Amino acid sequence: MIQIKNISKKFKTELIGQPFLALNQVSFSIPENQVVGFLGANGAGKTTLIKIIMGFIFADAGDVIFNSRLGSNKFEVLKNIGYLPERPYYYPSLTGLEFISYLSELSKVDKITLNKRVKILSEQFKIDFALKRKIRTYSKGMLQRLGFVATLIHDPQLIIYDEPLSGLDPVGRKELKNSLIELSSLKKTIFFSTHVISDVEEICQYAVCLNNGKLLFEGTVQSLLQKHMGENLENIIYNYQDKN
Repeated sequence: MIQIKNISKKFKTELIGQPFLALNQVSFSIPENQVVGFLGANGAGKTTLIKIIMGFIFADAGDVIFNSRLGSNKFEVLKNIGYLPERPYYYPSLTGLEFISYLSELSKVDKITLNKRVKILSEQFKIDFALKRKIRTYSKGMLQRLGFVATLIHDPQLIIYDEPLSGLDPVGRKELKNSLIELSSLKKTIFFSTHVISDVEEICQYAVCLNNGKLLFEGTVQSLLQKHMGENLENIIYNYQDKN
């Protein structure tokens, strides 16, 4: 679905001083119709790479190559992507339904289709009871559920989530993980970042791991587990020391 080829990105941390290398020649692929877990500790470069994929910032070097099924130009590609950032902004004075309707208009979803999708998705993510309430009254979990609905309202082929399960209680995490599995069964490609290895083990078929801006692993979750059978994956992924 997407090929990441030799992406590098530096940031200036001070007016005078060495730039910080956030991504160092990172290359991997996001396979189609799979749930892909994007693993790495905080500061590994996950959010930076997601922002590059979305076009919010630009890489210093390298390319992001989208499958032609997503579209032939940038507008078509973005129209086929659903994206939920780690810290999304919601308009607190709007109701949940007004917020979803506003986003659907941006994606040119017609009213009949909108009504059908709102009903299905709001029930699936258990937020239907609160759609007529002001967003300012929503809890963290309710905001996350609203974000999932808003991300899917235009029926995208590729769904990108940045830490979608953070801050949720155990019940909420389980319900949303089940929803991700269900989306995968509908032939959606899902790419989500997390620092929780068990999330990837439970629901992903494929994994990409970053450590200090470098690619540490890419492949099936099964191959990752088999390669390190009996070992502590957290120590391997988060305490890895580059010997080069």
